[in-house]
Amino acid sequence: MPCVVGIDVGTGFTKAVLVDVEEERSEGESGRAKQPILGRGIVRTGAYLEEVAKRALDLALREAGRDRHDIVYIATTGFGRYAVGFRDIQITEITSGARGARWFFPEATAVLDIGNQSTRAIRLDAHGKVSAFKMNEKCAAGSGSFLMRAAKYLQIEVEEIGELSLRAARPQPISSVCAVLAETEIINHVSAGAAIEDIVRGIHNALADRAALLLRRVGVGSDGGRSPQLIFIGGVARQRGMIAALEERLGMTVCVPPQCEFTCAVGAALLGLHRWRKLRSDSSSSRRPDGE
Repeated sequence: MPCVVGIDVGTGFTKAVLVDVEEERSEGESGRAKQPILGRGIVRTGAYLEEVAKRALDLALREAGRDRHDIVYIATTGFGRYAVGFRDIQITEITSGARGARWFFPEATAVLDIGNQSTRAIRLDAHGKVSAFKMNEKCAAGSGSFLMRAAKYLQIEVEEIGELSLRAARPQPISSVCAVLAETEIINHVSAGAAIEDIVRGIHNALADRAALLLRRVGVGSDGGRSPQLIFIGGVARQRGMIAALEERLGMTVCVPPQCEFTCAVGAALLGLHRWRKLRSDSSSSRRPDGE
């Protein structure tokens, strides 16, 4: 059975998603037909980008019970999208993230993507198209890698950060926009005897402040009182403490897709599917006899 693949080659992890080319008969909560996701695969990104893309794809195929002969089209996204030589099309993270978020939440008006090395704020128009976006790539203090470095220094697992943050009683301020200086602040808090959960919540608050600034720069929350539906995607969105920090800073509900780290891969797969169908339609039209 044919399928389309979306591969997100990120700086931290590479994700692959398979979608069926046939529409699912049942409809989702939005009343729209949902495209079934057949399989997912995720591996840590290394130096050989095409190889990790193949490994993520193989995992997704295995989960779906398919093989490479079933693949009719491959779309790539992420910083390493050009490195995948077996792709059919490449798509930016902005476009794929917006498409994936809108698929999970059809009423979405804004998307926040906090990745390993960058944070992206995206505003969508009434049709789900990207109308504005801003990125923060200048320093790791505004991205997920800073959380990983902080967890290593604090001797805790990254998976623990989200729950620890929720238990904070006195969040400690992290004011530096530079990762090196922010780490110095963390060291000072530890030396002063601050609780780990308070330091972690301070880190989440700092990330939330930077994200809020980017969102304001794309006009989210400045549209005359209209309440936006903000979709939070990327691996950091798995941390409940980060969600709480964002909701507190932004004063709005933050929605998170299931298995949020695959959102860009899902978006790439759906955009690839659209492209594949268009190519088939154009090919069929060109073969029709004149006057038909």
